[in-house]
Amino acid sequence: MNILSLPKPDVLPIAALTLFRVSSRVVVRDDAVGWHTHQHDELCLIVEGTPIIGYAAGKVSAETGTLFLFMEGEAHGFRNPGGAIVRLWSLEFRTSADTRRQFRELFELSPHRRVLKLSAAQRQSFCNSCQNLALEDGAGGNLNAIAASAWLTLQLVNVTRWLLAHSKADFPDGLQEIDPKCFELWQRIHQYVAEPTSHGPMLFGLDPCHDSLRHRFRKLFGTSPQAMLIRLRMERAKELLRTSMLSVKEIANELGYSRQHDLTRAFHKYTGTSPSEWKTHANGFKQ
Repeated sequence: MNILSLPKPDVLPIAALTLFRVSSRVVVRDDAVGWHTHQHDELCLIVEGTPIIGYAAGKVSAETGTLFLFMEGEAHGFRNPGGAIVRLWSLEFRTSADTRRQFRELFELSPHRRVLKLSAAQRQSFCNSCQNLALEDGAGGNLNAIAASAWLTLQLVNVTRWLLAHSKADFPDGLQEIDPKCFELWQRIHQYVAEPTSHGPMLFGLDPCHDSLRHRFRKLFGTSPQAMLIRLRMERAKELLRTSMLSVKEIANELGYSRQHDLTRAFHKYTGTSPSEWKTHANGFKQ
């Protein structure tokens, strides 16, 4: 099976991320860190124990494997009221204005949506990246600094994918084996979104084994084939609205819709607003 060669989207320069501090710490019983703020952002993963975490959305008893993103200037703190020790990884970093635009889907999230219970594979990935960051940062050479920046960028990309519920479906956490037929369907969906005018209508259900395939697809990617197609088309529509001068009618044609009304109806159902209204809001954010 050949991997699809899809057209490359417009890509922004690599994000300007600066590591401030990466640390693994142990918090003993009755220890606490009072409310405080930083002039940088912080990712905090509870590796072991159940501390009380205070942050912009309130106070919670955080289970093992819970990841928090504290934004620059947001007050937060924690204490360990239990008998067991608490272990956590803390990753503190500085972001530029360009970085925040590149990761706007992450930095636009409300505080309560910047909290996530990671899977076992996600926790391992986060901890491995933190260890690599600590090793590179501690070495002090020029190449080590470049490597640390790359690890930090990858860490933020992964966290963004984990936190965005609609993006998790495309990135299984590595605990499942890829089903060839599911992956073939995944490719067909992505190819159709990238080049809709080169193909006929994207039809589901013609295969006698479709119900079985749909069930396996949902189990692997967390969503149905039809839902994935809709999401990808709507995200592509948002990107074109944000970055191009195309009209809504032209975008509808670009995405393979026979009528502008069909795109408008699907877009409103997906986002709660019309393409024109969404474009106006997006342009206002860029300014």
